[in-house]
Amino acid sequence: MPPHAAASDSATDPATDPLRAALADDAFALRLLPILRQPTGTSSAGRPYLRRRAWETFRDRIPHLFLFGLSTLVAVERIEAAVEATAPEDGENVLAACRVARQIARTAAITAPPNLWLLRHVLTFFDELGLLRRLAKGDAIYPDDCVVELDGVATPLVAEELEADLGFLLSLGIVEQYDASYRIAGHRRVRRLLEGVSGLPPRPEVDPTALWRRLFSGEALTPPEQELLLEHALPAPKRLGASQNHWVPTLEEVELGYRLVPVVLGLRAAERTEGLTRDTELRARDLSEESSLCAAGALELLTAAGWTERWGERYRVTVLGERGFARGPGPFGIIQTYHPYMAQGREILLHGRGDVWVTRGENVGASQDANRRTFERANAELDRFCEDTGFTYSVFIEHAVGRGEATRQRFERDGEEGIRYFGADLEDAAIDAAVREQEAGRLPANMRFVRGADIGEPQVLIDALEAAGVEPEGAVMLVGNGFHEVRDQRDERMVAVFEGYRRAGIVLLFTEENALSIDDLRATAWNTYHAGFRYVHEKSGQALRPADPRPAPRLGPPLRAAWSECARRAGYVRAAAYCSRTRRIHPYTPKRGSNPSISVSHFFVPAELAARLGVTDDPA
Repeated sequence: MPPHAAASDSATDPATDPLRAALADDAFALRLLPILRQPTGTSSAGRPYLRRRAWETFRDRIPHLFLFGLSTLVAVERIEAAVEATAPEDGENVLAACRVARQIARTAAITAPPNLWLLRHVLTFFDELGLLRRLAKGDAIYPDDCVVELDGVATPLVAEELEADLGFLLSLGIVEQYDASYRIAGHRRVRRLLEGVSGLPPRPEVDPTALWRRLFSGEALTPPEQELLLEHALPAPKRLGASQNHWVPTLEEVELGYRLVPVVLGLRAAERTEGLTRDTELRARDLSEESSLCAAGALELLTAAGWTERWGERYRVTVLGERGFARGPGPFGIIQTYHPYMAQGREILLHGRGDVWVTRGENVGASQDANRRTFERANAELDRFCEDTGFTYSVFIEHAVGRGEATRQRFERDGEEGIRYFGADLEDAAIDAAVREQEAGRLPANMRFVRGADIGEPQVLIDALEAAGVEPEGAVMLVGNGFHEVRDQRDERMVAVFEGYRRAGIVLLFTEENALSIDDLRATAWNTYHAGFRYVHEKSGQALRPADPRPAPRLGPPLRAAWSECARRAGYVRAAAYCSRTRRIHPYTPKRGSNPSISVSHFFVPAELAARLGVTDDPA
């Protein structure tokens, strides 16, 4: 569809522009308005988007993290009200652009903090090894031949681990790539960031997330534990100036994101985030009578992030906080489970990752939040597939089970009659959480659990099914972001994994975050948290893949074979009509025409079964 009409010349003259006059007392809104007056476009799905010039101007020149994200949302509301009151000639275009600006700020509230949490860790262990000083001097760092001096001894770093760290910094605009080496990016904000890291407070030896959870759950903390939380929360870092010409984060934004993530996850783990909608009032003693001073520190940190506002002794949830509390814990929790890798980042660079592993104990609920809507879509598509094709099943499996959210939804739809339910996971913490859900009556009583089930070893699950007297052929397996956890992610290995499930006759429904190139990540900035998502999976030996084949990237390594390609090679048929996608990452249509989705829910049917049902492979 054609773009909305551009503003007329009179709309740029303050003396004759009623919209500017209505916003005369709001400097931030006036700064935003010229961008929102640039022509917008409309996607094939009927959603407005900013064209490239407008998006890049917004991305680089309008601060929209934390308090400035709140300023953006408030300014958008004021602009919308002014449009309604003054009815300018370009009002339709401005309102369409306001929708996009609101979504960008709301997205950044969710995506920026986990990326910043990771960045703080990486910069800290780079500083400990002297790498930041070398970058700040302009030295080139070659991952394949990087040696640091420790106690007078020249010590080589593990090339693969250093490559992953530098790739993450590259995706956030901190370094630039020069063939086989990396150097500091040229912007002065990058230099200030690198030079300021050594002055940040030291990372606590204890993960604050667990302490915040205990605090908000009403447990008593020891004086040293309370002191640690107060040091973590206060003084809350704040970025003061709004001037910028690059989206690279400031030192204060990095530190604020690093401190915010554990507080939010502590609230979620204590089940205190539900119902925190706009204007909900919070008081420190309501969050913790035992340690109200620490709770007040947490509220001050949330206020610095723009999630709450202080009103005397009370705090009120803002429009930004409403979005953050509702949607933040999922992505925050997914990233924070990799804390063991970050806590040992220095040692991993020196000696490799060894036996380091993710821990989901505090974040099983947050992972459930992240996957809930994905499972709703997948379960709905499964019902539609059965209705359209006549397919029936009597075995439902949830792998990477977490708390069993996919099964809970399936149980609500179908009950227990005629269906055997199974939950599988490698981690005992996940199975234990699902067992508690079953004991509470939220999962079917006949659900059986398979412990120690590596999703990359299909035979473990298949043996468990057969031992339970269940034939796996025709079973349905639903997986939320689990296949990327397969270790040794060579393309051939992933094909073999799918082949194991296909030979057993299992229908696969799985969602995976789309592997994005570094080119995409830099172009979209805070419009996705995939810079961090990609990084933690590279560090842990896991891997992301694109949903479908993608062009070769300009920056970074080539992408792996697509999920669709691996599954097809294993003998699966892609039932495209029952696949679904989330939003696209670019808020405009790139020239190259490739605008990948954040994630894709895949629906694959074994070829033999697909032939009987009349399902044909559709690459669309």
